[in-house]
Amino acid sequence: MICKRLVRHPGARLAWRAAALLLASAWLALAGSLAQAQERVALLLSERGGHYSEFIDAFYRALNEPPSNGRTFTAIEMNANTDDGSDPRLAGVSVVVAVGVQAMRAASGWDNAPPTLNVLVPRTHYERVVTETGRRRARAQFSAIYLDQPVSRQLNLLHELMPGKRRVATVLGPDSEFYLPRLRAAVARSGHELVSEEVSAEFEVIPALTRLLGSADVFLALPDSVVFTRESARSILLTSYRYRKPLVGFSQAYVSAGALAAVFSTPSQIARQTVDILRALPPGRSALPAPTYPTFFSIAVNRAVARSFVLKPPADGVLHAVLASQPEGE
Repeated sequence: MICKRLVRHPGARLAWRAAALLLASAWLALAGSLAQAQERVALLLSERGGHYSEFIDAFYRALNEPPSNGRTFTAIEMNANTDDGSDPRLAGVSVVVAVGVQAMRAASGWDNAPPTLNVLVPRTHYERVVTETGRRRARAQFSAIYLDQPVSRQLNLLHELMPGKRRVATVLGPDSEFYLPRLRAAVARSGHELVSEEVSAEFEVIPALTRLLGSADVFLALPDSVVFTRESARSILLTSYRYRKPLVGFSQAYVSAGALAAVFSTPSQIARQTVDILRALPPGRSALPAPTYPTFFSIAVNRAVARSFVLKPPADGVLHAVLASQPEGE
């Protein structure tokens, strides 16, 4: 009864109204602060389907996870074929995520665009674009998560799979030939020995591989559009078998086709790293971190192939733990 009488009293009604107004104002202020904290990111897409769709789906899943630092993002999608740096939708965008080589090339020519993080791009393609257009986009505004793995990570995998086997062969083509000084340094640091040849056309690959395998312990495959094509992949694998030298590849597909093993990053793993980078950036338009290799990666081992070479690799989880504990060295 006391409570009812207090509510019916004119003074009490005024107090309740004032409290309600204060509460509404607080909610409005909170909503305003949340709106200010929410930032916009643009996804610039090379195309849809396949591994691009896998990246996009994983990106949105990670983006929608509750943030630990209170920052939230909304994303807009843009097509690399039709959009350019003057698109009005870029107004208010803090970062552009360019997905794939085509999107990277499109974004590299934009003037006064938001910082651009390129993903699903091999290091060779990124370096080439930076060389061609570096004067237009500073590296702090144009960075990348490489699609390929650091050579040191691949060499660590070789060591775990084939301890005591040191002589590593590889064939380099137009996409990967500039890798050679970096590759030699990484091989020297790891205690391995490198034997390599450079080719300029696909028909040169098998003769070069034949010359190398006679004195090598293992063939290390590095991504290159001339060396490794749909047509050459089977011939390369058959040649390595003929010489009884295992091949360590750079994708799950190669392991399924007959390579001994591979270390690789999936589009979903790179999407997760992309969101981690976005959330770690200071609010607003800021410098991006330096280009980096994937943080998250997977290992695949073809156990049947390992048995054919009389090898007994550790379990995949053990291999992953060992490689994750090693510094990249590049």
